[in-house]
Amino acid sequence: MSVKLRMTLWITLMVLLLAAMVLVFVFVINANAVTDDPAGRLVKVVMKNADRLEFDHGRFEWDDVDAYRRGVYTTFYAEDGELLCGAIPDGFDSAAVPFEENFVRSTEINGEEYYIYDVYVDMDITYVWVRGLISAADRSGLMHTILILTAALLPAILVLSTGGGWLIASLSFKPLEKIVNAANDISDGGDLTKRLNIRRGPSEMKRLGSSFDRMFERLEKSFETERQFASDASHELRTPITIILAQCDRSRRKDKTPDDYSASIGVIEEQAQYMSELVQQLLGLTRMQHGTDRYPMRESDLSEFTESCCDEFTPIDSRGIELKTDIAPGITAHFNGALMSRVIHNLLQNAYKYGVEGGHIWLTLRRTEQGAVLSVKDDGIGIAPENIDKVWQRFWQADTSHGDEGSSGLGLAIVKEIAQFHGGDAVVESTPGSGSTFSVILP
Repeated sequence: MSVKLRMTLWITLMVLLLAAMVLVFVFVINANAVTDDPAGRLVKVVMKNADRLEFDHGRFEWDDVDAYRRGVYTTFYAEDGELLCGAIPDGFDSAAVPFEENFVRSTEINGEEYYIYDVYVDMDITYVWVRGLISAADRSGLMHTILILTAALLPAILVLSTGGGWLIASLSFKPLEKIVNAANDISDGGDLTKRLNIRRGPSEMKRLGSSFDRMFERLEKSFETERQFASDASHELRTPITIILAQCDRSRRKDKTPDDYSASIGVIEEQAQYMSELVQQLLGLTRMQHGTDRYPMRESDLSEFTESCCDEFTPIDSRGIELKTDIAPGITAHFNGALMSRVIHNLLQNAYKYGVEGGHIWLTLRRTEQGAVLSVKDDGIGIAPENIDKVWQRFWQADTSHGDEGSSGLGLAIVKEIAQFHGGDAVVESTPGSGSTFSVILP
């Protein structure tokens, strides 16, 4: 049984239960109405009309009396039997039925049994007979009216509640069908770019749709990261693998002495270390993007941390380049020490790599409106304007003739990723021939 059908049946049953409870409540409140037989109603209506009748200034006041009420016909006669006012059932001959005070009798009118009740009223000046008639089969009382209304309205209420319940359930679960269809489309076609974009419907379904959209976005990002990792790894590992295979082949064919074998092993080891470092960097970058690694952060003194990293940094090839620091004291930030150490190391290594021989590198740390800003400036070759946006891409290098052969080209991409991981950003300013300034902003 579908959820929509269950909801519809539940709503219908609740409406039935509510109608039954209301009906029972009415029965209890109007218990006397259940036993309201026609004869008893006849006596009540006649007595009430008799009490309301007034005679003033030689005239009867008929405004307050009811000639017909709740199935009771009421007529008023003078003492000599003359009809003064009232309503009489068709076919009834009043003269044929003599008056008899305070006694309920029965008579037949057109083949139907009627009850008659007479009251003699003393008006001080004159006398009046008040006669009431009601059909013995009359069921126009309150409870009878309620039962008729219930029998007439209950089917309509059931139809409305059933139709309304089905409509509400259908509209409520329509976004869910959209979610299912989208999930099936993604599963069948593998298109993770599709989104639900639910704008209408119950708030719960809109929240569910937003959650699915975020999940699809995360899945898309995860699969894209995995594809990029596979593509990067296969592209960058091709060269060292080729070198290793070539060196093995050369060693097998030409190496004769232990020194020859040692040299070949050295080349293979160098390439293996490069491959290991490359894989570790790719995995670290991928895990950071994917969020699979946990990097606890805490509020620490960034000034002292930066000074310590600069003291410990040793460039692969300094080429006579001088490092100068200008670190403002007492700057604190919320960061992970291992990741920030890598940021500083990569920025300094990049500056040494593309700096001019005998040149300078300036590292500064300042507090601005944006947050803590760590900048590394060099007076090297600079970056062409059309390549500014490319410096953060994986494996992109401004000039491969600079630096060591073992550079992976991932340093600045890792810097950018770490900065964004901290809720900040990394930016670059550069002038060709004058150098570049890389800045990391931490909020």
